[in-house]
Amino acid sequence: MTDSAGGVGLGELAIRLVGSLALVVGLLLLIARTVNRRLKAPAGAAVQVVHRQPLGRGQAVAVVSVGTRVLVLGTTEQQVTLLAEVEPDEIGLDLTAPEPGSDPPVVPDSAPLAGSVLSPQTWKDAMAAVTGKRAS
Repeated sequence: MTDSAGGVGLGELAIRLVGSLALVVGLLLLIARTVNRRLKAPAGAAVQVVHRQPLGRGQAVAVVSVGTRVLVLGTTEQQVTLLAEVEPDEIGLDLTAPEPGSDPPVVPDSAPLAGSVLSPQTWKDAMAAVTGKRAS
């Protein structure tokens, strides 16, 4: 596929471009998956971040479970401030200890990449919005 000047044809260039893009996106997803596994708290950890909502650059509100307590924390780059303590049932959180051998409960939006373009759930939600179907 070369043109009369001996260069690369448009079709071959497009195939190379799509292939390169697929490779880069695949590497990003692999890196995101690896980072997600390393940053995730182990099941049964004493302190777990239930949800984190960024408010601005370097500022966020986090809901954290510590044993049987649920704390709402304000975080900045310099400090962490206790804003409130709430009851687990107020936010729909079950803090009972799981039975041995059972899977730990899945807490929505607890992944570090939740809501980002690298999150698989974001892509599922986007596809559901485009196709009109509900995301799982």
